[in-house]
Amino acid sequence: MDKDIIIVPIEDPLEFKLQWHKLKFHQEGFGGIPNGEKCLILDIDWIITGEMDDILLYPLPPKHFGCFKRWWSNRLDDCMINGGFQMFYMGDTNYLWQTFSSNPGHWQEHYINIGEAKGPVNGEQNFIDQHVIQDRSWFPMEWFAKYNDEEIVKIQYNWQTIVGKDEPYYLGGEFDECIKMVHFSNADNNMELIKDQWINNFWY
Repeated sequence: MDKDIIIVPIEDPLEFKLQWHKLKFHQEGFGGIPNGEKCLILDIDWIITGEMDDILLYPLPPKHFGCFKRWWSNRLDDCMINGGFQMFYMGDTNYLWQTFSSNPGHWQEHYINIGEAKGPVNGEQNFIDQHVIQDRSWFPMEWFAKYNDEEIVKIQYNWQTIVGKDEPYYLGGEFDECIKMVHFSNADNNMELIKDQWINNFWY
């Protein structure tokens, strides 16, 4: 492992449910990161398919929250953003942690209970989307995509109608050249179980 990689273990894996642990990243001083340092939260179920400099070097304005519209979803009214991608400056989003940690049991069930997220564990991106008070910097939608065999028709339709692209987002094992990252969101959409060759080409 690269010597510059620092692993911050979860102190208590049972403190929160699964992906809700991501809220702790917003706690001021998390991992010893100094205030004002640019941070990027990424889920581990992304595959990088394109040039990343535009994302990593993105000039996020001060006090802004970087995100993108999860165009492949038909539930944008319930949640606009993809919680597996969040950019911010350390210290600016401590209020998210404070709100969540004041009543984590409530928030971990809230969005499932009101029908805006599917259980048994979900809703953390709904929480972020609802509670972010900063101005949002919207990354280009066409940089991001989702892969799921069972939803390919819906995803292609949304690519054309929401993103506004005429060409296929995925065809013959290749993604549109503007796509930089592909997400395997959904609990039952496991990239390690999918045998498509394009995954082997990028994920190694």
